[in-house]
Amino acid sequence: MKAVLLSLLSMLMVSMPLQAQQSALPMGLEPFPLSSVISEVHRPDPDYRLMLGGIVKINGLIRSDSEQRLQAVLTRITWQLPAGYGPDAGFNYLREQLLGKGAEVLFECAGRECGPSSLWANEIFGQSRLYGVDRTQFYAALSLPQAHLAIYAVRRGNGRVYLHLDLLEHDAPTATELSVRLRQQGYVELPDWPGSTDQTVQALLDLQKTFPDREFWLVVHWRGEDLDLTLRQSDEAARRLIRFVKDKGGDVSRIRGQGVGALVPSVLGGRSQVAIVVLKEG
Repeated sequence: MKAVLLSLLSMLMVSMPLQAQQSALPMGLEPFPLSSVISEVHRPDPDYRLMLGGIVKINGLIRSDSEQRLQAVLTRITWQLPAGYGPDAGFNYLREQLLGKGAEVLFECAGRECGPSSLWANEIFGQSRLYGVDRTQFYAALSLPQAHLAIYAVRRGNGRVYLHLDLLEHDAPTATELSVRLRQQGYVELPDWPGSTDQTVQALLDLQKTFPDREFWLVVHWRGEDLDLTLRQSDEAARRLIRFVKDKGGDVSRIRGQGVGALVPSVLGGRSQVAIVVLKEG
């Protein structure tokens, strides 16, 4: 009897990790095969720093050439990869899945160009196990219409390989929330642009219903090195969005469009495009 119980216990101990390894991640992502979850956290984060450049520590503060501040729900997971796999294997496994879902790479680096691994581990991700050999690390920041992501992988001095994911999901504001912000600020960023034009158009239609006697400026920002080109691209995007509103029955006589290209880079942050509605006075 005792031998039977020990056998059942052994089977249970073996089967439990396998079930955990096979469970899917949020957004339909799949974990690296046979990897082990070391840590998992799910919580709101009111001020997440998404690094868009290599990092250094100056006067006790983490600095980067570029970063984006986010308010979102954070899912943070760290895995240990099975023996025989390098950090590039885990990193590329997640990266390719995200690219397949239409994610945009905002920044990525490898090795020492990322900055000290100790800073990524302790200051950015709060996971000391990620402190590894600088030349073995990989990092990428990516964006999807409703989420931003950070991937990090590294090999420690003892040979163990760890993979880390920060997933930041931000819900699109409701029509009421957009209206309140527009009334308070005089402007508001349109949700889901350019990922889902249908939802962006619906947001404009809802705002027109809320402000039936007011006119709007639709301003499109567009990232790029060639300023003249970004001005043309953003202007066409603004006109195209107005046409979409007309096709859905909106009153385009109360909307004026303008593309400003990359003239206001602080608005773009790490994104390629941003569409903003400005409530005209009067």
